[in-house]
Amino acid sequence: MNHLMIDLINTSEKQSSPLCAVEAVFFEPSTGQIGKTFYSSIDIRKAQSLKGRLSIQTAFDWMKKDSHWRAEVMSATATEEDVLCELAGFIADNTRPQNTALFVWFKDTQEKLVSLRYAVDRSEVSGIFPEGTKFRCIRSLLDLAAATDYAPHARSALARYTLTDALYQAEQVCEIWQRLTSPHIGSL
Repeated sequence: MNHLMIDLINTSEKQSSPLCAVEAVFFEPSTGQIGKTFYSSIDIRKAQSLKGRLSIQTAFDWMKKDSHWRAEVMSATATEEDVLCELAGFIADNTRPQNTALFVWFKDTQEKLVSLRYAVDRSEVSGIFPEGTKFRCIRSLLDLAAATDYAPHARSALARYTLTDALYQAEQVCEIWQRLTSPHIGSL
């Protein structure tokens, strides 16, 4: 598989803020097949750029989240650098075929890609994506689906991981992709 959905959670709305969690899932939009998944929450207490502090607004926003979300944040043990190294290995080990372009999807490509680049610069982890990687945005497909009066399925169950939505987003891409391509085009 050479399509990869990535979802990131930052410690605040600033794109330069440290990452809190990373989820990635390989998928094939033409068949709807979901492949290998990656997930890791990050111990924000180890983020040097935070200097052990969160903004009051962030703390209050997090207190409003459900208990599973808060527990996930509190139990994290990995550093941002370790998670990015693991992500790079996950991508290298699971991109198939190896010599084809990798398509990396984000829900908000511009914002999430910038956040990931800040994290890469902070941790000095390089080579996460192979040369020639192409970046895609799920929002474009959601807009296209809406223009045809189609809405992808609602989330059928709680997210497997409390902090991220990559699996659900990959399912949405597969569903819209299949609906908008042959032989499904006749059902529009």
